[in-house]
Amino acid sequence: MTTQKTNDKNLQRAWVLQLYKEHERICWQYGVRLPVPVIEISDSTTTWGSWHPAVRMIRISAGLIRHSTWDVVINILKHEMAHQIVSELFASRDAHGDPFDRACDMVGLPPEFRGASGDLPRIIPGPAERASLSPHHQMLMKIEKLLALAESGNEHEALLAMEKANHLIAKYNISRIEQRRQSEYDCIIINPKKKRIENYQRKICAILTNHFFVKIILSDLFDADLCCTHKTIEILGARENVLMAHYVYSFLLAQMDCLWQQYQRTHTTTGRQKRSYRLGVAEGFHRKLAAQQGKTDRQPKDHSAGRMSLSVQICNNDQGLVRFIRQRYPRLSHRTSAAASVSLSEYAAGCRDGGNLTLHRGLTGNDGFLGKMLPDCS
Repeated sequence: MTTQKTNDKNLQRAWVLQLYKEHERICWQYGVRLPVPVIEISDSTTTWGSWHPAVRMIRISAGLIRHSTWDVVINILKHEMAHQIVSELFASRDAHGDPFDRACDMVGLPPEFRGASGDLPRIIPGPAERASLSPHHQMLMKIEKLLALAESGNEHEALLAMEKANHLIAKYNISRIEQRRQSEYDCIIINPKKKRIENYQRKICAILTNHFFVKIILSDLFDADLCCTHKTIEILGARENVLMAHYVYSFLLAQMDCLWQQYQRTHTTTGRQKRSYRLGVAEGFHRKLAAQQGKTDRQPKDHSAGRMSLSVQICNNDQGLVRFIRQRYPRLSHRTSAAASVSLSEYAAGCRDGGNLTLHRGLTGNDGFLGKMLPDCS
């Protein structure tokens, strides 16, 4: 028991130190000059966070940290920082009025985290649950039906279903921008629990950016269980596009594993060769998508010449998305990564197999990919 208490104290000490770092980072990101408060971990099971102006203290629930992802914890911290702004920068006692809304804007707090403590849901619904209530979720249901058809053993029928799905996605986004329809924007964080993002993961991110109407940001996120920071992939865009892009990311990772296992049956391989093969699969699939989309009149055919894909053009002209990203990352910086060496034979084999891939509804077996974008609403 004593050992358990010691471990809990060490964990909470690490959490507090990280929360101080997050408070400092948020102030720097948004250009907000706030005095450093006392930050304490509470045992509350009814309140996620609280701000105590008399003692200048922010309290965050240990239960929240244990049972939520760290991005949720950050947003609860932002909520309490907004209260700190109201009392210390605005000199106001208004708990959740206009001053609080202005303070929330100052730290980029999403709408779902702006309610009073008693109004915040115990579990924040994910993008899939929120999209199931969206007026545009019918588009995703149509795509799921097309992806089911793409499972056909007839190669021509499968390819045609995939092309129709891609055309539907492009048509939806073109009309969304041309008609200036209001969109709901969202973000899905993919956390591989690693210290780096592999080159084949970066290639998948490039596929999502160039073909699936989302923006990708490589970031990092604290792991409260392991008390360390992992590199993450963030998919941002209109909620329907984010779900589709996350689906494609999961699909490609699952297919890479399946194809690699088949390749290993006839080849002697190493870890480096596996990474090269996966990179090739992603490149082959990218070329296939580029060839398909190049058939349409509104899609530039030559990406290598520096011309932007339709997906990139749409995202760059989506002012709602631009504002959403700026709110989340007001000091976003751009970096390039060094090219990795590859095993040419495995890379070529991966390109061949990736070029034969058809995006379809995933399996429900042991590959860990359930193959659905929307939850069952029945």
